Amino acid sequence: MRKTQTGIATLVVVASIALIALVMVFGVSQRAINDIQQAQARIITQEYLSRAWAGLDCAVAKIYQEGLDLSSGDAAKGLAQLADCQGVAGSRLELAPWPNNPSLWRLSSHSHQQEVGVTLQGAGGGRAAAFVTSGSALFYGGNEWRPAKGKKRADGRYECQSIIAGGDVRISPRKPDEGMSESKGDKSQNRFTVQLGGGDECAPEYKTEVLDYKVADSRDDETKKLLKKDVQTNVKDMDLFQDFFGVPRSQWQLAKQQFEEKGGTIVETHGDASKCYKTIVDAMEQGHGQPSIKVWVDGPCDLSRGGEKSLPSGPPILLVVQDGIMAFRGTIDPFNGVVYQFNPTMNANKFAEQWGMGSSQGGEVLCTHSNASISELCQHITTNVREPEQASRVPFWFHGSFKTNGAFIIDVPGGNTVINGALVANYDDDNKHASFQGLGQLRPLPNSYYDLTPPSGG
Repeated sequence: MRKTQTGIATLVVVASIALIALVMVFGVSQRAINDIQQAQARIITQEYLSRAWAGLDCAVAKIYQEGLDLSSGDAAKGLAQLADCQGVAGSRLELAPWPNNPSLWRLSSHSHQQEVGVTLQGAGGGRAAAFVTSGSALFYGGNEWRPAKGKKRADGRYECQSIIAGGDVRISPRKPDEGMSESKGDKSQNRFTVQLGGGDECAPEYKTEVLDYKVADSRDDETKKLLKKDVQTNVKDMDLFQDFFGVPRSQWQLAKQQFEEKGGTIVETHGDASKCYKTIVDAMEQGHGQPSIKVWVDGPCDLSRGGEKSLPSGPPILLVVQDGIMAFRGTIDPFNGVVYQFNPTMNANKFAEQWGMGSSQGGEVLCTHSNASISELCQHITTNVREPEQASRVPFWFHGSFKTNGAFIIDVPGGNTVINGALVANYDDDNKHASFQGLGQLRPLPNSYYDLTPPSGG
């Protein structure tokens, strides 16, 4: 009987050990199966992700090689231009505009649940501010600004942007004893004020205000507190042509070609700066019913009316001035659109020749231009900009009363733009985008690539 009991006990022990071993083997096997399944899922995920990237890489390469014209705003036509990349490695392309920003588009590539993409930027999508320059700027006189709305804060106020400069900014209202002979206004306008209007407000730290004939200068630490965050100075790595035309500045000739293909007017003004204003008036009179007017001036541009009729009301205008001074004396109320000035083939100090600046034997700066308006502006420059080297780098001298609804973009690195008079600079995003409509091949924005990978098995 004892032997029987011992045998049964032994059998129970053996059976228990076997059961435990079986459970352990089953557990190990199950973990191994799970590991294998997860590994397979990761492999499949990476495969689909690679397929999605293959489709996107193909589309981006085609965009860089041939461009992508989305000026009509039609996503289907945009995808048709990328037809060769649709279905590459089994991927599927999608294209859609960003909400509330017509210059930005999202290009995405999909393979099963994997999605990768990039943001594309077209013409007119550059820095938003009433005045943008890659050089320095002096604002002398009475200025009223409507800045661009930046980020809306929790308190309902905006991080406004008035001026963005690659160099220094000096704001110097007129002194009490200085008149406003060529501008409409009185002494009360001798100030720099910023106001959004429409019930919206800039945050206090994003609202520059210079009153009581003080001077705000980004080079002067004692008065720098007057310049708030809406005035950005010494901004690095500015590439305004890329921002606004969608191609590198070195490819400006391609942008000019597209400008003409889209119906823009091209005029050469070397030797006769007065042709600029007349060309603008003629283009606007002929452009009724068009979404925008485009004039590209190769050479100096005198915006002074000089007996010409005033600008007709109509669609916004994009005025591009290439390798030429911009001279203005008198009144324009208003200029609707964008002024874009740049110097792709000449150094900033070469503007002196177009102003008619010369030197006497004694080193005195003389103004000898045959055009009376430009010669008088040259004298203003040499009187107010005392350093000859700085005076020689003035691409744009404005003297009078000028109201704009759009944006100023002065893309002259090392330039020294001067606004001398009563300026009402109203940033208008709609006018800016309308001015650039139809221009600029879209290009991927740096650092905008993304990878939306759901969890494995998700």
